[in-house]
Amino acid sequence: MRRLTKPKVYLVSRPSVDWDKVARLLADEGLPDIPESIRAGEDESAAIVEVSARLCYMSFGRGRKHIEDFIENLLSKGDGSVFEHVNYGFVITGVSRSLTHELVRHRAGFAYSQRSQRFVDESDSPFVVPPAIEEGSPEYAILRDALEKAARSYQELVDALEESIPGQLDLNEDGGGQGVFTTKWDRRKAIRQAARAVLPNATETKIFVTANVRAWRHFIEMRGAAFADWEIRRLALDILEMLQGEAPLLFGDFTIEELPDGTRTATPTHSKV
Repeated sequence: MRRLTKPKVYLVSRPSVDWDKVARLLADEGLPDIPESIRAGEDESAAIVEVSARLCYMSFGRGRKHIEDFIENLLSKGDGSVFEHVNYGFVITGVSRSLTHELVRHRAGFAYSQRSQRFVDESDSPFVVPPAIEEGSPEYAILRDALEKAARSYQELVDALEESIPGQLDLNEDGGGQGVFTTKWDRRKAIRQAARAVLPNATETKIFVTANVRAWRHFIEMRGAAFADWEIRRLALDILEMLQGEAPLLFGDFTIEELPDGTRTATPTHSKV
């Protein structure tokens, strides 16, 4: 039985700008060209925010000349809607079903695609050790025994259901005939969806998560706080650090601090944008 202690996070999609179309828009509207109208330079995440915000007031070529001042003004005023145009997508592995039960509660601005326990065989799936439980401790021994028992119970239940659930009948050459299941996949799904009942929340899962900047900021603010579960807080900090590298103007106001227990928190200067 494999046990995991840390997630892996892969940034797989990021925003991009079609600068030719932006230039055409500015020309069609009789506005200054890109260097004068759009001050974000090569920072495409900031450029998307800038274009959408300036469009609201038709302020291209006017107002704040530095993109840092422009973004800071939006954050300080809480003009969050323009941040919804910028999306980042992550594939996350090595996290527990317990974590994703909390993650998918974040609905506005998020999209999810998660590994299915109905279709995927969980016989060899790892389990995620909660950060509060140290390897070698008495609590770790209790957890290990429970997880090993759950893994055995899952396999025993799959084997028993293979025997008790009838398979599909042979079909005629013309495709006629009747069977309990239309395909072998339907029967396999029925077995696994029943057997998964004994799997614990610690079962490892994989999930593709896409969200806009406003949604990611809210997630990090909520799940990066001291009151959040340790596992999802660690994930929030991992995602924050990656997004600060990708879009420092949009996530640079978060401060990361270490608590006495060794865990970390993230707090934004501009809350609830």
